[in-house]
Amino acid sequence: MRIEFDDRRLRIFQELERGSSGERIAEMFGISRVAVWKFVRRLEEIGYIIEVDRRDGYRITGTPDPSPYHMALSAMKIPGVRKFVYLREVDSTNRVAKELDSALVFAEAQTSGRGRLGRNWVSERGGIYMSVSMDFRVPVSEIPKITLLFGLAVCRALEEYGARIKWPNDVLIRGKKVSGILSEFTGEDLAAKVVVGVGINVKNRIPEELKDRAISLSEVSEDISITGIFSRVCEEISKLVNGFPENWSAILDEWRAKSDTLKREVRVNLHGEVIEGVALDVDEDGALIVRTRKGLERVISGECFYTNY
Repeated sequence: MRIEFDDRRLRIFQELERGSSGERIAEMFGISRVAVWKFVRRLEEIGYIIEVDRRDGYRITGTPDPSPYHMALSAMKIPGVRKFVYLREVDSTNRVAKELDSALVFAEAQTSGRGRLGRNWVSERGGIYMSVSMDFRVPVSEIPKITLLFGLAVCRALEEYGARIKWPNDVLIRGKKVSGILSEFTGEDLAAKVVVGVGINVKNRIPEELKDRAISLSEVSEDISITGIFSRVCEEISKLVNGFPENWSAILDEWRAKSDTLKREVRVNLHGEVIEGVALDVDEDGALIVRTRKGLERVISGECFYTNY
C-alpha cells in the first residue's frame, strides 16, 4: 500500500472515523456511493471494524494493530516526508527507501533485515521496521549526527518504559536492546542522501539465543500498541528534525543526559582496532571521547561494549 499525503483516501478515512453517510462522503469528494462502499469493504478486509447505521451512516469503531491509515497520518507530521509505504513483508525497508525520495517505508516483517556492520536484524511480525528517506543533503561526516538524532527520538518515545541510549545507535530498556538505528547514504560524499532505518521490538518474540541482550516492549508493559509506538516515534522525529541543525547543541545535550554509555568503561571495536577506556563524552560531531591509558581517543564509529557491566 502506497499513500501520497494528498491522497483522498486519508481524508475519507478521517470522515469515516468521525462518522458519515456514504452519500455525504460521495458529495464531498466527487465520487460515487459505490466507490465509498468499495473503500469501506477494503478497510474491513485489512482489519478495520466499521458499523453501519441507517441514519448516521458509516463509522469506524475498531482498528487493526498495526493500523496503516493511522500510521500514514502520523508519518505526515515528519517534515520532508511526502509518502507512506506500508508492506506486509519485505527483504529490507532500507532497500526500498533508497529507491524513493521523501518517503517513510514500514513493513510488518523483514526477511533480510540488517543491523550495523552487516549483521542480521531479526524482524518477525509484531515489531516496528521502518526506514525514512529524507532530503538530508549533508556531508558523509554529518551522518553520525542523524543517527544520534533518531536514537534520541526513539528514546523520547519510549521514555516511560525507562529507555536509555547506548552509543552510537542502540536504545536500551533494563540494559537490553529494544531498538537499533541504521543510517546509510547514497550519492556524493559532500551531498549524501541519508536513509535511516529504525527497528523496535514491540510485540515480536525475542529468539531464545538473544534473550540475555534483547527485549520487547511487551515484556515491560501489557498495554502496548505497534501503531501507538510508531506514532510517538514519528512525533519525536518531527520535533527534532524541525530543530536540526540549528538546535544541534541542545539536541546533543539531551542525548548526553539520556546516555547509558557515558562514564562507563567501554571497549570499542573499529575495523580490527580495539580502544578501551572510560567513555567521557560525545563531541559536536557525534564522536565518542574515550579516556584510555594513552590519553584521549576520539572514536567516530565502531561497535561499543561495556566492560564493567
